[in-house]
Amino acid sequence: MNIRTKLGSLLLLSIFSATSCTNLDEEAFSILDGNNYFQDKNTVIAAVVRPYEHGHWCGWDGDRWLLAELTADQFVWTQKGIHGYDGGDWQRLHRHNWTADDNHIYGAWSGPYQGISQCVLIMRDLEKQDYPKLGLTDQDKAHHIAELRTLRAWYYLFLIDFFRSVPLYNTPQELVPASSPAEVFAFIEKELKEALPSLPKNTRQGRWDQGGAAALLVRLYLNAEKWTGTAKYTECAAVAKDIIDGKYGTYSLDTDYRGPFRSGINGYRSPENIFEFPHAKNIYEFGWMYNATMHYQARYSLDNDWGGWNGIHLTPSRNPDGVLYNYKLGMPYERYASGDKRKQPFRTTSRNATYEGFFLVGQQYAFVPGGVGFDSTKPVVGTEEYKGKPLQYVDMVARFSEKPGGRWAEGSQVLTGEENSGVRMMKFPWLPLSQGFFQFNSAPEIRLAEIYYAYAECRFRAGAKAEAAALLDAVRKRNFTDAAWPANSFATNLAKLTEDEFVIELGREFLGERHRRTDLVRWNRFGAEWWDKPVDGKDRSVFPIPNRAINTNPQLKPNGYE
Repeated sequence: MNIRTKLGSLLLLSIFSATSCTNLDEEAFSILDGNNYFQDKNTVIAAVVRPYEHGHWCGWDGDRWLLAELTADQFVWTQKGIHGYDGGDWQRLHRHNWTADDNHIYGAWSGPYQGISQCVLIMRDLEKQDYPKLGLTDQDKAHHIAELRTLRAWYYLFLIDFFRSVPLYNTPQELVPASSPAEVFAFIEKELKEALPSLPKNTRQGRWDQGGAAALLVRLYLNAEKWTGTAKYTECAAVAKDIIDGKYGTYSLDTDYRGPFRSGINGYRSPENIFEFPHAKNIYEFGWMYNATMHYQARYSLDNDWGGWNGIHLTPSRNPDGVLYNYKLGMPYERYASGDKRKQPFRTTSRNATYEGFFLVGQQYAFVPGGVGFDSTKPVVGTEEYKGKPLQYVDMVARFSEKPGGRWAEGSQVLTGEENSGVRMMKFPWLPLSQGFFQFNSAPEIRLAEIYYAYAECRFRAGAKAEAAALLDAVRKRNFTDAAWPANSFATNLAKLTEDEFVIELGREFLGERHRRTDLVRWNRFGAEWWDKPVDGKDRSVFPIPNRAINTNPQLKPNGYE
């Protein structure tokens, strides 16, 4: 059963969506308590999958994604004329000037804890159930508990990554102080190791299985040195190799560079996706990402009925004069080689959900009604600075409409965007609504490519550069034609694979997948300079525990990161 079914029938704990992040022993304000709710197999499954719905929201809707990507070097939400200042939120994130009162940081704290409380409360109720009387087995019970323990561990990975020292709620209890990073790490590791044997292999999409739990161990070990001070690269490499070798299930790299991101569309399921959050139009949608990144007029070029907020885009590669910047980080669009298939402008290529390219860039044209691709005789026009004029996305940020006067003199910064500023990411494809494909693509939470890259990083850090290059190339080859590949292969051009290039390559492969801040922190690059952000004056690699959390839990103390 996928995560969208039966959610409407789950009544036992309607308080979930507002559960306190510091006290898990909450009163349930629903008609049914746990003892009366569970009547049969369907009610059990409905309870098990409820925290998955919150999981999609936690990972792919709002604050957690914003902190993972907008504090890093590849994305920015620029102010565009009168739109998008939003109290200075986006410049604070981009320039690393946040405080413990920032709403986005509180969202990064409360979101995972809401999911943790759901898992804890449902596990507590499931433990009391007589599964055979409900048409299930004791093995099913162990499986469901293991799923929820794995999901809870996934939520805790957000917290240790963002805050390091956080309270651990293994069972509903009174307010508790924060545990040390080492204690949080040990808890997550124990949860995953103990849950893994009771999980199946290669279960249905949107449910944790052995491959998913093992992949979370890879994430945990890969970042252990930064999170706890103790390196675990050897352990990371061992688990990653086991996943690649098929110990925890059967997975394979998709031969198509688009495959992992069109999974769910037209019945396709990518063999690369170890864990994905499935979607369907009007049931559970990948809507926040569309709204946050697309222009108000994008519905005309992409064939849908949504408006978009015209907010997030790639950080610019070029200055207002069109000259390439020379930052070591950022400039994501121009980091892709000219022969990289991903760098192509996005366009549909058939009425059967096929397309090419990952980016909206340059002149935008109207979608051919009932057809394929764009009508080059009908340019989409702007509504703000370029009202009635052709809308062209540029890989630059400045007030070009006010050149040479007005705010043009303010230069290129977060506050000087226009409606056409920035290349727009279409890695998660928004395919035609009229053909029934819009909003059906899954969110690829964990891909086998991530495991290859983690294994490659461990080998690179151990001095085995040639082995690391081969692992990276196993994924990268699909992005190039046979003719272009020799010039872009790391194995063939081993000297190119420096530390700086490894960090850039992580950005190319996992653009927009909520990896970037974590990767920069792990590689000691998070405090570096990039567009409209100077070198950090102090360590900003850990977010402060929000004041709102401290105010509701007297046992919490500031963690020293203001």
